[in-house]
Amino acid sequence: MRLLFTLLSLFSLLTAHTYNYTGMTCGNKHKCSEMKSCEEAYFYLEVCGVKRLDRDKDGIPCEKLCK
Repeated sequence: MRLLFTLLSLFSLLTAHTYNYTGMTCGNKHKCSEMKSCEEAYFYLEVCGVKRLDRDKDGIPCEKLCK
């Protein structure tokens, strides 16, 4: 199980996205329904630390928004 998690984590690093978070600031958003874009969801996950946006812990927040 640990090996599987490690491989999935490595895969998510290899398929990483690149967004420009310039001008974005952390606010009081905590739910996917509050996000206006996939970029904003990634910002809140990675910069603001809102881990609940990635429920299955695969590195992709708000699965429906970030297809």
